[in-house]
Amino acid sequence: MRRAHPDAEIVAIDFSRRSIALAKRLQAKSRHLRPIRLEVADLAAPDFPQLNGRDFDFISCHGVLSYIARPEAALRNFARCLKPNGVLYLGVNGLTHASVTLRETLPLFGFDIAEMKDDNTYLRRVLRLCDRIAGRTGADGVAKFKPEHLAGDVFGPVILNLPLRKWVRLARGTGLQFRGSYYAWRQMRSVLAADAGRLLMPRSRAEVCQLADRMYPHSFHRVLFTPEQEPNPPWNNANALMRCSAQWTKLYRGPIPNPRRTSRALTNFRLTSRATNTRLDWHLPGWLLPILRQADGRRSLGETAADLSLHIPATVLQRYLYLLHQLLVITLLPPVSHRERE
Repeated sequence: MRRAHPDAEIVAIDFSRRSIALAKRLQAKSRHLRPIRLEVADLAAPDFPQLNGRDFDFISCHGVLSYIARPEAALRNFARCLKPNGVLYLGVNGLTHASVTLRETLPLFGFDIAEMKDDNTYLRRVLRLCDRIAGRTGADGVAKFKPEHLAGDVFGPVILNLPLRKWVRLARGTGLQFRGSYYAWRQMRSVLAADAGRLLMPRSRAEVCQLADRMYPHSFHRVLFTPEQEPNPPWNNANALMRCSAQWTKLYRGPIPNPRRTSRALTNFRLTSRATNTRLDWHLPGWLLPILRQADGRRSLGETAADLSLHIPATVLQRYLYLLHQLLVITLLPPVSHRERE
């Protein structure tokens, strides 16, 4: 974070005094890291916002909330610390996390699951057995986990392995709105490529992510929350949709082909995302590309189509826009007059 945002004020927090002391020793060796403020704090403490501030643009909490007894208290503090347009990133365990079966299995071999006593040969043999039965190989196997990894990810008094909808419910109870899931978004790409997107319409991005996790529960969630809920475009009303405007997200980059603007032939459309290390290779009709070229959020889709003299059925345009919206290539914004009132 410090490398990516050298001018940002960064606060790093851990419950363990030992961890913070170690971090400070490492920090002292690097002038680049010295501006980071390191603090010992309890995420669930009532005075957490007063001690750490209430005006954060971004909060990251990865691999923590699954291991505390009161995650809703921490979420409430995060909500109080964020700016109205701030973003919370969470990395939390899912319903199929490896610890679910391991915590049921290891006691059968004589282990106390509440605390890891020793990293012994017998434990490694049992873990290899679990890997073989579960079909885990190579880097996916738990038998190769470091002792500190096992102590935190498998052993312990509290490990919450929850489906996405339950994490969303916990966050919503604190005023945080779910915006999307990285793994569910990647999973939906193959669905959209198979032209099954119309089966999902008019669900929002957040609803599609939760649906994907219901159908195929994930072992780990990488999710975003904000104090504000993302408005869902009027997908069921083609006329209202044409009054919205399209805007490119900052996730993808790439040149837009320039076929004849009235062409209905499919044109290969390639975009890359450095942030997610992914590439999109899609086939879109030629008439859609001029619309994308003018997708700057300033003019409505209806105005753009009129200027380009495009006579495309609104339902056809609706289908492609929904596809690109779910892929996070574009975002559809409400009418300009409505945004100005807001």
